[in-house]
Amino acid sequence: MPLLEFWYSPLLQLEVTLQPTHHKQVEELKFYAEYFRHAEMYGDLSRTLEIAAPDAKRHGIGVVDALHVAAANLSKCAALVTTEKLTKPLFRTSLVKVVSLQAGHKGSQTLKQLTGA
Repeated sequence: MPLLEFWYSPLLQLEVTLQPTHHKQVEELKFYAEYFRHAEMYGDLSRTLEIAAPDAKRHGIGVVDALHVAAANLSKCAALVTTEKLTKPLFRTSLVKVVSLQAGHKGSQTLKQLTGA
């Protein structure tokens, strides 16, 4: 399997753990804890906002999604992997390749397809 690096934007940790924490979804929280333990955060929030704002305005991308796109772009990620539907404005960006793991959607990919494993 190819070596992968995992990155996340400054707000992702709060975004994905808020609901599972509130609803006491222990297994989901364990998964996220493991991910964040092995991933790197792109932490230059000023630069992230600088890149995110014009792209969000140009493509109608939501604030947090735009920050994820900008962080992926700035950290030179090959792809931004999401569970968002392909109809979301997030897929309009040209800053980084956006890949959906949504099962059953045309154009969705599995982790195996992404890594070539």
